[in-house]
Amino acid sequence: MRDLLKKVALSGTALILLPAAALAETSYPRIEAVIPFEIEHDYAFDSDVQANELHNTFTVIEPEISIQFSENWSIEAGLVFENVNDPVDDRFFEDQGLFIEQLFLQYAGENFTVIAGKFNPVFGIAWDRAPGIYGVDFAEDYEITERIGFGADYTFGDEASGEHTVSASTFFADTSFLAQTFINSRGQPRIGDGGPSNTEDFSSFALSLDSESVPALGGLGYTLGVSHQAEGRGNTDDQFGLVAGVFGSFDISDDLAFEPLVEYVILENAGATVADTDYLTVGGALLHGPWNVSLSYTSRNTDPNTAGAADIEDHLFQATTGYAFENGLTADFGYRFAEEGRVDTHILGLLFTYELEVSTN
Repeated sequence: MRDLLKKVALSGTALILLPAAALAETSYPRIEAVIPFEIEHDYAFDSDVQANELHNTFTVIEPEISIQFSENWSIEAGLVFENVNDPVDDRFFEDQGLFIEQLFLQYAGENFTVIAGKFNPVFGIAWDRAPGIYGVDFAEDYEITERIGFGADYTFGDEASGEHTVSASTFFADTSFLAQTFINSRGQPRIGDGGPSNTEDFSSFALSLDSESVPALGGLGYTLGVSHQAEGRGNTDDQFGLVAGVFGSFDISDDLAFEPLVEYVILENAGATVADTDYLTVGGALLHGPWNVSLSYTSRNTDPNTAGAADIEDHLFQATTGYAFENGLTADFGYRFAEEGRVDTHILGLLFTYELEVSTN
């Protein structure tokens, strides 16, 4: 919860622009911002459904803004500017919308944090950490975003055992004015839409235990989590989720590193329906100086739990290679093959990323 927005999925260095005053002693109030920029072009060149074959050029900008009133108190905001509707034809920077993904009051103590407002509860990591341009695509299904409620985390441990963070939150889906989009609309969510945790009460929760590196696991990090999202109007059952994952970064030589990731997720009554869905993501990236090469695979298996209905097995494979320039710009080229709903689609993609960091003092 300490990091407000998702990290850029591909490796690279950030350009940091700080006024001279930032080098002086910290004073309050102060404003800090991190602004990742992405420009991506996807070309679906082959699909079982001809309408899927198209060009899509778009940008993703995710400003992370922290207004700090003191060493402990702050308001944290996360904005997102991205495509808000699926493409139906070739498009070039069309259907882009701006919305508030997170906006909350935070108190940060020495080893704990408490927040209240609109935020993204902690559950899983593959939607953030899976390597390559497309490694996160299926995992984003179970990312929990834009919830209103309360959350807290507590960090414990030491150098010998590793630092571990337990996170807890209770929440409901945002249907307030904060869910509105600007420029282009994605549609205003309403309580009558139903869906997981769309209840306007605190009957949903998430619990997670995480660490970046555990000496006893050879330096691997891990995530363990559980989530419960109550059914909304018109739904059949509460959604229950379990996640377990490991990841790491290991130096093979002075200029070669390997970053693996494995995550498994079970969603019972996925989408607050009678269907169960499980996900397995396996991936790894090799980093050699400014170069990176990554492969990942995700399976998504859905059991409709309906008499006579067959299971649906979806598959996603991606390969990406890229280069990080000294000025902070990264350029990556990737290939995506997915079987979704028994439809095969092949995509080639080009992604440019850049990041700015600014501060008022």
